[in-house]
Amino acid sequence: MNLTKETLLFFKDKKIITVILFLLVFESLLQLGVYKPYLKKNSYASNINRVTEHVISHKEDLNPNILIVGTSVAFEGISVRILNEKLAPLGWKTQSVAIRGSELIVQHRILEEYLDQFPDVKIILHVMEPGMPWVDRKTAVEPTLAMLSELGNFKAIPTLREFEYDLDFSNYLFLAFKSIAYRKDMSDLVINFNERIKTIVRTNKNPNLNPWDYENDHPESIDEYNLISVKDCLDRLALHLPIEIPNGSNPDHRRMLFETCNVANVVPKDTNATENTERYFRRMTRMYNFIGQKKIHIYNIFAPYSDVIRKNNDENRMKVWYDGLTKSLKDFQTLDAIDLQDSLGEKNGEYCFDLIHLNEKGMVKFSNVLAKELEKKLGKQ
Repeated sequence: MNLTKETLLFFKDKKIITVILFLLVFESLLQLGVYKPYLKKNSYASNINRVTEHVISHKEDLNPNILIVGTSVAFEGISVRILNEKLAPLGWKTQSVAIRGSELIVQHRILEEYLDQFPDVKIILHVMEPGMPWVDRKTAVEPTLAMLSELGNFKAIPTLREFEYDLDFSNYLFLAFKSIAYRKDMSDLVINFNERIKTIVRTNKNPNLNPWDYENDHPESIDEYNLISVKDCLDRLALHLPIEIPNGSNPDHRRMLFETCNVANVVPKDTNATENTERYFRRMTRMYNFIGQKKIHIYNIFAPYSDVIRKNNDENRMKVWYDGLTKSLKDFQTLDAIDLQDSLGEKNGEYCFDLIHLNEKGMVKFSNVLAKELEKKLGKQ
């Protein structure tokens, strides 16, 4: 019996046919979104579904003419509620589709999928992270792939190519098959089944009735640790060290603070233009061209970081930013930047949850500062 006949007999076996049919049905159900409601809370895939589904379901309550786009800096640092309270007398309404951990390509795909749902949008507030161009990646990391998969896994593949990502076979498999994209999440579901179900039940019992998805309610501040530098943070807050956690903090806060110190530590100290920054702004140009073609005006917002790392964003780094943004915007508008990096004072630890994100007090103050700047810029609608 030759190899061809053996192969045919193998695939004619009823057990093999049953397994293949099961896998095809299982994959089809995943592609149709059957598993989405069971995704682990606050995973990248879960976050992007929750935010986009929430703002779309409330578009009749809050149909915005200003849309906030960005990462966790915008997600944690800007109160949609406060902006709407301050700007309502001028006729402006704000909504946010900022997503934790979202690279430019994810923000672009969110706009591709959902911007047409908000036909009144005239302004986009794009909240910047000053160190991002220097750590821009050529390869797609799993969090980014997970978010892109939720925004249309097959559409993601050509977009990744357009955004100059180097793709390997595993990336194609991740985006083509939801069973691969969800493998870790489903494994966690099996291991922590009871906790996952309890979380789903709690969420369903206490739905968010606000038209905005989230408002920061973290009171913890880095003032509790008296940090003077990133190195000081890495030396004193390392997770293996038995330190006394201040009353105004907790183990989770200490861990998240230490994690952002690690993030800050890998951002290159060199502030000149690099291959990474050039690629970052080419990607931004693709995103801004999509927005500009819809005759929507972009304001680039530089939000405050902790004073522990504020000095890293010196004049030279900001010149690279302004040059790159100017090029990215040139086909549709001139640069409209609102630099509020110093808006919380020279020493701002009381307003910061960690080195990058604001706490509740910081969110309130920064949102009021931003609202005043927008009042001056925008005027009456």
